[in-house]
Amino acid sequence: MENTVDLDALTGKEVTHAYALHDLETGWLQQVVFQVEDMYLFVAVDTDDDEIILSLLPELNFTALEQQFSRTQISNQRKKISWMWRMTNQRGYEDGFQLEFDDMEGTTVQLVAEAAQLKLYIFQRYR
Repeated sequence: MENTVDLDALTGKEVTHAYALHDLETGWLQQVVFQVEDMYLFVAVDTDDDEIILSLLPELNFTALEQQFSRTQISNQRKKISWMWRMTNQRGYEDGFQLEFDDMEGTTVQLVAEAAQLKLYIFQRYR
């Protein structure tokens, strides 16, 4: 699946909130949403081929999302994006996405598609 989100256009923008969306039936992490200024960056897993899907939306309907997912706020700190990567494995699948913030700790968020769900990793360079 081809991702058409222009990551360069998001670099330097501020993330104000981040949410984890877990499937109501399985409890698996299926999507992570980053509010990037006035837009929403969705990172989801394509359950058919375990690839990462990136979408940029102008608005978010939380009421509709709550019909399918339980939502957990994972951040409400304002941080600017310094780098973003699409990660491609040796077989050519885009199965990962990574954001690095310009905060004092060097916070990095990594999402990897694995077995029809997302794995979320948050780590800091300077601790």
